[in-house]
Amino acid sequence: MDNAFLSPRYLEIANELLAWANNYLASPDPNIQRPGNNQEVCPFVKDSLKNDSFYMAFHPEVNGQRDEPIQRIMCDYISIFKETPPFDPLEQKKKALLAVFPEIPAERTFVLDFVQAKIKHKFVNSGLMVGQFHQNCSERGVYNRGFRVSISPYPLIAVRHMALHDIIFLKENEAWFKAYNIRFGERFKEPDKLDDYQKPLLGTYLEAKEKFLK
Repeated sequence: MDNAFLSPRYLEIANELLAWANNYLASPDPNIQRPGNNQEVCPFVKDSLKNDSFYMAFHPEVNGQRDEPIQRIMCDYISIFKETPPFDPLEQKKKALLAVFPEIPAERTFVLDFVQAKIKHKFVNSGLMVGQFHQNCSERGVYNRGFRVSISPYPLIAVRHMALHDIIFLKENEAWFKAYNIRFGERFKEPDKLDDYQKPLLGTYLEAKEKFLK
């Protein structure tokens, strides 16, 4: 895998992405409209930054003309990500990786949408979530479909461990739901033990369970 040395230009990009993570991903945004009090764009980023486990990897060798090289790079990161600390199951949700592709021009950033769709199944089966971010990304907020939530200053694909709330992203696909259920199904057998902000997920989980696990 061709990980780049960090030249002054890439250090500047890394600092821009760090500022974006702090000021956008880890900050409340009224456009999120998530049930409950937490309106941070990504509720995991703040802890990841504080825990010093918010990683970046740069791939300047990628120009976006073909999707296969990006797919290979990302699939290689499945094992690398799991072999990177923290390892404690209670700490893993604080770990995140940004695979950054700074040489993909704006007119080709849509290749990341295609890549994400192709690799998501493999990541979900591995207990990971994967999402694309770029200047033209049309991904919408779950609770506010008018909000383009995945706009970033540089093209990148983000990786993190699957979490309880990911039922909202995995409920429509049988294979994804089954991968989720293996990891979190037991949590819903005792709904009284769910935190208050997690209890709204119960209905979503039960609907998917009824659909896919008859």
